Amino acid sequence: MIEALSRVRLGQITADAGYDSEANHRFAREDCRVRTLIPPTRGRPTKKAAKGRYRRLMQTRFDLKAYRDRVQVEAVFSMLKRRLEPFTRTRTYWSQCRELHLKVLTHNLMLLLQVKVFYRAISWHFAPSWINQV
Repeated sequence: MIEALSRVRLGQITADAGYDSEANHRFAREDCRVRTLIPPTRGRPTKKAAKGRYRRLMQTRFDLKAYRDRVQVEAVFSMLKRRLEPFTRTRTYWSQCRELHLKVLTHNLMLLLQVKVFYRAISWHFAPSWINQV
């Protein structure tokens, strides 16, 4: 996370339950000044409040709507890996960056073409106005 913070400004991170520990919450919040959104489900199920300050906060103020956005990000990563190889063939850092940019561009073009092909089956009276512009 420290390397990511040196490149971009983060306001919040979202992770799955595997990263739910008081130490991870404390590091992100106190050392890196980033809000965490990690479901507090580690350990045995209980009615008691979690022991750590930040894990207790997650139990009482967990934002399920914001956490669901993580699912969309994971879905896009999965689509990229399935359709366009889960690795890069290049060796240098800058070549890898270029290749990843091209993969994302290709993915977006594939989605646009798929939408255009999908809307061909719909009666043109009901098709969205932007479909004729693509």
